[in-house]
Amino acid sequence: MPSVKIVEVARVAMPATAALPPGESSLLRLSALDAPWLLIPLIQRVLIYDGQLPPFASLVGSLHESLTATLARFPPLAGRIVFLPSTGNAAIDCSGSELDGGVRFLVAEMDEADAEKLAGDADHDVDTFQQLLPELDASALPAEVLAVQVTRLRGGVAIGVALHHAVVDGRALWMFLEAWAAACRGDTAAVEPSFDRAAIALPGGEELTRSTLRKYMPNLPQVRSTLRSLL
Repeated sequence: MPSVKIVEVARVAMPATAALPPGESSLLRLSALDAPWLLIPLIQRVLIYDGQLPPFASLVGSLHESLTATLARFPPLAGRIVFLPSTGNAAIDCSGSELDGGVRFLVAEMDEADAEKLAGDADHDVDTFQQLLPELDASALPAEVLAVQVTRLRGGVAIGVALHHAVVDGRALWMFLEAWAAACRGDTAAVEPSFDRAAIALPGGEELTRSTLRKYMPNLPQVRSTLRSLL
């Protein structure tokens, strides 16, 4: 079985021009709708490209630069999910103040894996695909929201992403990927994301969120121990 070799680990920081909601602090509190998803497994996707591509080093540079531009529009993805013990809330900290802030950006090589075969096989090589994904630890808070891995394959390249489900759902994932692809092409994505917490009006407000966290994750900031007890 082919094995992956990580050749570089970098960080993509959130730009100072990031589009946080007007008048808001750098903390975006999770709602009661978001909170249960702290327990749910990550969203993971692998995109494989083959055929005529730019040199790998040039491609990596373009992806890194365009990711920086995209994070200006999606600042929560460069943040951390944190526990606020003074209130019992959980929030996305977009300040970049956490140690090793920003998005982990891994560059890797798996030259024994053929891009065309991986993309075309009806029965996917699950073990190989798993190696094309970056690790993202969701067992405790603070937790990263997004990690990216760009892997050189024989005849192509793979882009693997892992995202925390408490911040991103399936539609938001594709909004982000479409915006990143547009930035890499030098275009502007048509859809603008909104992070306005005031748009989520639930009966009970923050107290409902806190009670949801206490019910499903009584051991915060630890998450994994709670998840195991539910399985």
